[in-house]
Amino acid sequence: MGTPAESEALTQTNNATVVKTDKVDQREEEENERGTWNNQWDFAMSCIAYAIGLGNVWRFPYLCFKNGGGAFLIPYFFSMFICGIPLFFLEVSVGQYLGVGGMSVVGQLAPILKGVGYSAMMMVFLENCYYIIVVTWTLFYLFNTFMDLPSLPWSDCSKGNGTWANDRCWNPDNGVPFNQSVPFQNGLTEKESETAVEQFWNNEALNISEGIDEAGGIQWDLFGCLLLAWLVVYGVIWKGLHNS
Repeated sequence: MGTPAESEALTQTNNATVVKTDKVDQREEEENERGTWNNQWDFAMSCIAYAIGLGNVWRFPYLCFKNGGGAFLIPYFFSMFICGIPLFFLEVSVGQYLGVGGMSVVGQLAPILKGVGYSAMMMVFLENCYYIIVVTWTLFYLFNTFMDLPSLPWSDCSKGNGTWANDRCWNPDNGVPFNQSVPFQNGLTEKESETAVEQFWNNEALNISEGIDEAGGIQWDLFGCLLLAWLVVYGVIWKGLHNS
């Protein structure tokens, strides 16, 4: 047996080790602790934000008009109530029950299908890459609306002379009949003509090349909008889900 001083020093060392271990365990628990919703409205609004995006506001009216107008809503609502809402409810229920993310939830249900979770994350990554392009186009058009106030840059072919408008451009809304337009004078038919809106989109926004063998150069205005879009998205989510 050692002296009382040695026993007291050993006891202090053991206590310090226990306290240090408890702090490490507490720190690990805090790092591994998953966030929870403050109330039901937080969860409901997050689900709405997840389900509604630019595709609903931008693309849905176009698809509805292109595929029959009001008649398109019949198969749309049928599919939504038969497939969309039940699958969405199943996804949310399983996620809340297991308390894990999309990458791990399938692996916990069926370990042999663990790769499905990684595939889902890859799909989300690819979806974000193309979706940010849609946000870039939105910012591009937003900035261009202030370039020619009170009208719009794509409201007339004359505003694109020498830049994005070519000899196919004809705007039927400006009151000029087709037989007096530039395409008609160049021997083109009405079907071969393009509106100012189409030409601004194809030649200014997209700057479409002649073919797949011609890659073209960098569009610095779109590149700037793309960088701004990524910064905006990062600024929204960098403090976490609740703050965003």
